[in-house]
Amino acid sequence: MFTLMSSLRFAIGQVQNVSLIFLSAMATSICNSLNENDHENITGRAKIATTVVTISIAAFSLGICLVIMGRCKLASLALYVPVPVIGGYLAFMGIFCLFGGFALSTGLVINDFTSMLNALKDSHNAVLCLPGFIGGVMLLIVSKYVKSPFALATAIVIMPMLFFLVLIAGGISLDEARDSGWVNSAGTSISITEIVSLLDISLVHWGQIPRQFVTWLAMVFFVAFSSTLDAIAIETDLSKKLDIDHELKIVGWSNVVSGLFGGYTGSYNFKQTIFTCRSKTNSRLVGVCVALTELAIVAIPVSVTSHVPRFSVAATLIFVAVDLMFEWLVLAYRKMYLCECAVVWLTFIAMNYFSLELGILAGANVAVLNFILSYVKIPVTHSCLPSSAARPYFGESIGSLRPRFSAAVQNTGKSIVSFSSYESVGVRNVTQSTLLNSKHNVIAHFKFCGYLFFGSSVQVLDGVQKGVYVRKLKKVREESETKQRDSSFLPIHPSTWDAPVECLDGSPCPNENTPPTEFVIIDFTRVSGMDATAARNAFLVLHNYCKIRGIRVVFACVRPEIRRLLLKNKAANEDSFFVTAKSALEFCTKQLMPGVNNVVKTKRFGYSNEPIRLLLHRFLDEPDNSKLLQGIDNFFQKLEVPAGHEFYHIAESSDHFYFLAHGSVTLFVNEDGNTAFGQPLMKLQPVLAGSMFGEVSFFSQNPRQTAATAFESCIVFEMSRDQFNAMKVQAPTLSISFLDVIVQSILK
Repeated sequence: MFTLMSSLRFAIGQVQNVSLIFLSAMATSICNSLNENDHENITGRAKIATTVVTISIAAFSLGICLVIMGRCKLASLALYVPVPVIGGYLAFMGIFCLFGGFALSTGLVINDFTSMLNALKDSHNAVLCLPGFIGGVMLLIVSKYVKSPFALATAIVIMPMLFFLVLIAGGISLDEARDSGWVNSAGTSISITEIVSLLDISLVHWGQIPRQFVTWLAMVFFVAFSSTLDAIAIETDLSKKLDIDHELKIVGWSNVVSGLFGGYTGSYNFKQTIFTCRSKTNSRLVGVCVALTELAIVAIPVSVTSHVPRFSVAATLIFVAVDLMFEWLVLAYRKMYLCECAVVWLTFIAMNYFSLELGILAGANVAVLNFILSYVKIPVTHSCLPSSAARPYFGESIGSLRPRFSAAVQNTGKSIVSFSSYESVGVRNVTQSTLLNSKHNVIAHFKFCGYLFFGSSVQVLDGVQKGVYVRKLKKVREESETKQRDSSFLPIHPSTWDAPVECLDGSPCPNENTPPTEFVIIDFTRVSGMDATAARNAFLVLHNYCKIRGIRVVFACVRPEIRRLLLKNKAANEDSFFVTAKSALEFCTKQLMPGVNNVVKTKRFGYSNEPIRLLLHRFLDEPDNSKLLQGIDNFFQKLEVPAGHEFYHIAESSDHFYFLAHGSVTLFVNEDGNTAFGQPLMKLQPVLAGSMFGEVSFFSQNPRQTAATAFESCIVFEMSRDQFNAMKVQAPTLSISFLDVIVQSILK
């Protein structure tokens, strides 16, 4: 079904680990319930028939639900689950895989901690489990540190090869290895007719099926969630936006067909899908080959598992187990707050001590309680400085402007988007002003307020996507997609400059003449807090979507703890934060000016040999031969500094200011907003050629509240306080004219 219907021709669908836990819980529940009715003399064949039919019905009905969710565009509902609950569930899935790995290694039934400890008390069983555990850890190391897509598959193949080399070197036969428990006993494969005979409806105890409703309901929710995340992960890796609801329908129809034929539930196999794409096998033939190979394994009369060492199969399960448990039980602090890490552990413990369903319910309730406690801790009063007190002023020359959007997300989760145009733009000359007026709609500005949590993450993402405009991607013929490839082996698209504009979520744009968005400003001035779910399900997804379309996302006025959370979840980069919305807006508008592109990659426009008098005349839009500032060169000193040069630091006395002629300079402030020296810094804004910096503190005679460092080699003109005082004495008329320049610089 994936091969025939998916929009990705190289997509691979397989049985899903997520659903296997729920199906295992159903099977265990059915068998335990039937075992309690010993007086009815229920046969083992009846237990198998009841279990298999129940699983088939569960897969079929799950598929119907997913199709309905896809048609109603409800894929985003799965994103309401708090991330700590998902983390606890994934850790539980890890321990489930660990039990399965040890069970495969020993041939015993291991499904909980008690059975695992009892099995490992036997030294022989412990020896059988050791190679599988070591192999799983080695697979984890390979997957983390070896970037080649072939590395993991190669490591999996090497393990059984090493096993057989050891047998040959030791003169041990395969039968002896079977007797020692290293390989499954030889046997014939079950025929297809025998498999079909297991679906004996006459032996089914139908009263067991309704008892599995709660487990089935939880499975529907988590399969929908995991399938949605799989699709998002695939589109992120491919740098190509997918229709998530359409892909969810594909998963649903696949499960419908699987259920009709007595199969298990499944979804996208993320690793195989990406592997086939990167290996240049961009064809539906890949899925056909995988399906035929798996059918052949079922059809051949030989049991494949009786010729493969147990630990090599167990190692793949243990690899998944160690990866999931280490990531969500040990390294969870890298993604969320410590209180949310506690929710992960409580969810994990509840699932193991009680049941999967009760664990999910308990975790969700604890997550809600954690949100309430976090919300209560938010201060409701803020101290204000007296009106006569000096307030920090971080901007050196920041223009005042407003972009087209102003979005507010209330505590209720509702989003309000209002449209506004630029009221004023601080620019350097008429050419830049004309350009900005023509491009003012390419900046989208969103303001949020309140506490952003798992209940509002979907509304936040939807609201922003409706206000970000992109060019609609044209469909490319399959033949041209196969031939036109770049070095990443991913599909590429033709030029889209003539394509119509649509919203980021694919919905129609209100105004087809609106230009596509180039910058998105997320204003957190009124945001009091945020949890990991909002960071991942809203802003991480937004970051990835905008990255695919080449849109720059920046954040303004972010609290330190929220900034750390966004960085932990890779929802932002270190240079994406600005202290104020004004500085973020100034940064975006400067990127739209002629000769200004990426501050990291592009050399700044500037002057190398012109005198300061000429530069100041051009700064004022005066003619080059103007007499207004004649003699000003005598009071400036020209400096050439290397990248990394510190012009001044925070709390330093302001005895100099600068005019940047060539290069670029970065301004920094303390993360916590104070003006003490030696504190952690964060980026405020870049200073581009043709601008002054340091003049505000210089003329107010206050200690520095910002730090300035050369981003690249620069040419600057420096004026000291002694030179300024000398100008006032030696050329008083010139000093008055120069003060007009300073006023205009501050206003700009």
